[in-house]
Amino acid sequence: MSRPSLRLRTLCVTSALTLAAMHSAHAQSTPPASPPAPGDQKTDETVVLSPFVVTADEDVGYTANSTLAGTRVRTELKDVASAISVVTSQFLQDTGSKNQQDLLVYTTNTEVAGVRGNFSAAGGAATYNENSNLLRPANNTRVRGLDAADNTRDYFLTEIPWDGYIVDRVDLQRGPNSILFGVGSPAGIINTSINTATFKDANKIENRVGRYGSVRTSGDFNYVAIKNVLSLRAAFLDDDTKYQQKPAFNHDKRLFAAMRYEPKLFGDGAHTTIRANYENGNVNANRPRSLPPIDAITPWFQTGTTNGVANLNKLTLNPVTTWARYGENYNGTSAAYPWFREAFLGRMMSSNIAGFFDANSGGLFNQMPNYGTPLGRGSDGSIDTTIAGVPFARPWGIATFNNYARVAVPGGKYYSNVSLSDTSIFDFFNNLIDGNNKREWQDWDAANVAISQTFLNDRVGFEFVYDYQRYGDGQLSFLQGDQYALSVDINTHLIDGSANPNVGRPYVANSGQYGNAENYIDRDAKRLTAFADLNTEDYLGKTWLSKLLGRHVFTGLWSKDTKETDQRSFSRWASDPAFTTSLGLDNSIINGARQYDWIAYLGPSLLSKSTASGANLSRVNSVINPNGNVNVRYFDSHWNSNVAFDAPYTYTTYDANGNPVTNTSTQSENPANYAGWRSGSFKVLNYENPADRASLYSSAQYAKNVIESKAFIWQAYLLDGTLVPTFGWRRDEITNESRQGKKLANDVSSTDYSLSTPNLQDVAGESKSWGVVLHTPRGLRAKLPFGSNLSLFANKSDNFKADAPRGDIFGNQIDNPKAETKDYGVVLSTLDDRLTFKVTKYETKMKNATLQADSAGFSGNLYYAWALPYWGATHALAALDGIADPQLRQGNWGWPWNGIEGGDPVRIQAIVNDYFKNFPLTQGFADEYGLGLNVAAMRAATTNAQRYAAVPTYGVNGNGAAALGLQPAYGGRLKSFGSGPVASVDTTSKGLEFEITAQPTKNWSVAVNFSKTKATRDAISPTIDSWITTYTKFLAGDAGLIRLWGGDTLRKVWADNILAPYAVLQAQIGSQVPEVAPWRFNAVTNYNFREGVLKDVNAGLAYRWEDKRILGYKYNSTKDVLDIDQPLYGPTDDHFDLWVGYQRKLTKKVGWRVQLNLRNVGEKTHLVPVNIQPDGTVALSRIQEGLGWTITNTFSF
Repeated sequence: MSRPSLRLRTLCVTSALTLAAMHSAHAQSTPPASPPAPGDQKTDETVVLSPFVVTADEDVGYTANSTLAGTRVRTELKDVASAISVVTSQFLQDTGSKNQQDLLVYTTNTEVAGVRGNFSAAGGAATYNENSNLLRPANNTRVRGLDAADNTRDYFLTEIPWDGYIVDRVDLQRGPNSILFGVGSPAGIINTSINTATFKDANKIENRVGRYGSVRTSGDFNYVAIKNVLSLRAAFLDDDTKYQQKPAFNHDKRLFAAMRYEPKLFGDGAHTTIRANYENGNVNANRPRSLPPIDAITPWFQTGTTNGVANLNKLTLNPVTTWARYGENYNGTSAAYPWFREAFLGRMMSSNIAGFFDANSGGLFNQMPNYGTPLGRGSDGSIDTTIAGVPFARPWGIATFNNYARVAVPGGKYYSNVSLSDTSIFDFFNNLIDGNNKREWQDWDAANVAISQTFLNDRVGFEFVYDYQRYGDGQLSFLQGDQYALSVDINTHLIDGSANPNVGRPYVANSGQYGNAENYIDRDAKRLTAFADLNTEDYLGKTWLSKLLGRHVFTGLWSKDTKETDQRSFSRWASDPAFTTSLGLDNSIINGARQYDWIAYLGPSLLSKSTASGANLSRVNSVINPNGNVNVRYFDSHWNSNVAFDAPYTYTTYDANGNPVTNTSTQSENPANYAGWRSGSFKVLNYENPADRASLYSSAQYAKNVIESKAFIWQAYLLDGTLVPTFGWRRDEITNESRQGKKLANDVSSTDYSLSTPNLQDVAGESKSWGVVLHTPRGLRAKLPFGSNLSLFANKSDNFKADAPRGDIFGNQIDNPKAETKDYGVVLSTLDDRLTFKVTKYETKMKNATLQADSAGFSGNLYYAWALPYWGATHALAALDGIADPQLRQGNWGWPWNGIEGGDPVRIQAIVNDYFKNFPLTQGFADEYGLGLNVAAMRAATTNAQRYAAVPTYGVNGNGAAALGLQPAYGGRLKSFGSGPVASVDTTSKGLEFEITAQPTKNWSVAVNFSKTKATRDAISPTIDSWITTYTKFLAGDAGLIRLWGGDTLRKVWADNILAPYAVLQAQIGSQVPEVAPWRFNAVTNYNFREGVLKDVNAGLAYRWEDKRILGYKYNSTKDVLDIDQPLYGPTDDHFDLWVGYQRKLTKKVGWRVQLNLRNVGEKTHLVPVNIQPDGTVALSRIQEGLGWTITNTFSF
């Protein structure tokens, strides 16, 4: 047994025994009075708090009394009209909440993703990708069914994930509030108040152990150097969280320091405070996945037929001889066999290096997965990049269900990929399929300095704050998108014709090309706040007029926030350019020839099995990380013969029925005359090698966002405090600068942004906020029973978001997202404020928000904005290759495969002519995406030579078929914005929010919230409609008959991937946003026993319930649309949490507290549906973790 494991088990056992024996311990050494909870000791000195500070010391149980969120100075919550909820330190302690993922499952109308969360953040799209969720889990939230909230620390925007070791209080603002931020998320903010140094000596060490081997240790030390003048505070955290999915982990290490200095500079009535804090943090993680792998393995075992199409029935194929029979072809059919539609063995689609691995024993061999013939000769001896005797082929893969269904299932375009549900195939509950091959990281330095000064006993004052944040994060991706799939190798042979030793083995596969990123975000903020509290009683005395006019608090704000972002994407691995240069292949880092593909086999062959169930496949336990020189088997197309190029040669191919066909040609097409298959050593570049890193960046973007704000807030207390109106005005001026990294040799992106031309945008906007609270008049209140008070409130506020300019499909800037909220309701406070019941009716509207992942899959298909125009042009030229003069043919061995209407030369010419002549997009469009198109030349071309010249990236002397999938210069991003095109959407959320906080007795705390939400889409951006209308008209002509990759026509690709999901989105206008629970209920309570046999014990429970959600719609075959009048619902969801604790004094100065928390009591880890297919079957589910426990020991002294 390892020593750390021994220590962990000993601590667990000790804690459990202590809990069991606490009554005995209490009976033997009961102190004369109930000891205070750790950290609850009171000081005899009265400490005056700055109006700019709110601390947890003011809260009682689950009830908070004041906030800065209302007016930016301390204000009682009862006088704030906006929808603000405050989570207290007691609530965090009882529920064991240490971060965003722990907390938001309990709070009002909030959602958070992850294995311990309550929604998927996958949106039920046709395909799904967890990369962004894994990188920044604290951002995977949703409020009121609208959007993710902004995260702030002390009301400064941040990317830093908060942690409870320095946080005792969380304020949640639902909906926009321009008093806080004129520029921000329309969903609201989640603010954490960072602990300050206090004028009380207090120290705390806390250790928490949890299920699966989690260990968390933190310390918090406060020292008063000069009584009531100077205090210092330091804290540390080491949180190594483990998960049920082995070997997932999240290791969070932090250091924190703070000081508080209050010199007496200006005599009585003046209060000077200088506060400062600093935090350094580092998170190294391999986070668990909340979604199971895509299921591309069980279809292989299906027998019989489905919808008239033969199932796979464990089919195995030789890829060299069977392409014509089973592959996508040019004779008018989309695919001869839909289970192979757009399917690859991982990403083995190029002539590059591929590594073959065993998931447990490591590397097997490296081999080129496809032929590359860039140096092939023609019959005259010139290079034409073809060797006809080398048949077109690529390794077979099984399609994901979304691709299969599009051609094999009625309404198939509305079907999503299917996630694995059988844990006996692969146990995704207990295993992270990536093993140790992916990684996420975050690191930061953050500092904050605040200087405040008040006069006249805090009646006037100001505060200046400087906030500094240097944050970086990144990830090494392993499996993402359609490659996050579990499948089986059905290839009987490798591409070189040798037997495949791994046929029938289950696998996962990918490349190192996509999903890898590093980000650097620098924030610098300055904020000046000044206030004046005018009380008319000072001038009018205690008269009826002074009660009528009351108090008036005026607050002014100036701030300047600067955010600089450096975002870089990179290939995790790539061959050195020497590899591609020596073979005549493309050296570009953004194309396929230099990528390193990999496949990892997870178990033995399943050829003898009748089902995948019971396979019990392994995760990838070996580390796949090629670096330095590797030995590769590759095809060398250098000429290596003395035979005449034009001497006769015959070779065999296979037709669509699998029959051999004899072809007559010349020796230039004989692969035996070329160097052929050989082995050699080539260098593989690796991102984790710092010397290689600069050569692997595929894109880089820099953005600088400066927001200068001015604001004014007025709050009054009229009619003796009965009427409390609030008004806020704000103006924000935003300057945005963006730069794309300049392309260097081999399409590598430079990270020296001084080489690039900046794009500048200036935006300004004003926002306003009104609120009013009407309390029961004091005279009437005195007559109400139980010290009751009834208050009415109303609030209207708006804001806009401009921190990241966005471009539409055409590259035009989209107006900033705007939001407006209306909240009104009633608050009943009774039992002398020990019970508060609040009802809020709200309506929050967002305009021009970015359309996120949607159930129709539309937003995920916007890459077709550049892909169809660009690839349409290259495929048109590929079709010409088969009919043009020999010198223009460019050696496109794939031209028959990419042909049109059976390869008829007359029709091909007419169709290509139509594509070029009527091309509907502008040169500005092409330039914005970095497409190698000369639009004017395309339209003016009258000869094929001119058409080739109009697409210079395809080139007269290019690589033919290798140029079909040309990539845009900016990696799918818009040059002016540094991000891809987006569709904007208008959304409305309406509902009710019920909140109860109660302290029936001093030792009993209760918090209940209940919310009703209807979040609907109201409109899609008009520019999308214009784009769709324009391109639909274009593809309705002959141009739409060009075939993409020899399969579907451009017209069909457009109809399936753009028109169909867009029709669904249009139909969904007015319907519920996907995966939103219409009703949600949470209840939390804790009781502290103060006498009897259970004295000093606390016990509590929480109950969480969510109503069934709309997860899909039935298919209307008559209209070929989804019928939004027939929604498909998921199940209801509920959970119980329990905790019990005990505290006592160990010595006069040392207190001890222990608490056991149980979450999801009585549950096993299970699947929760996220997306339902039109036929009612479950497509995608999320993983909901079962019972979890933690034991926390706290020592205070």
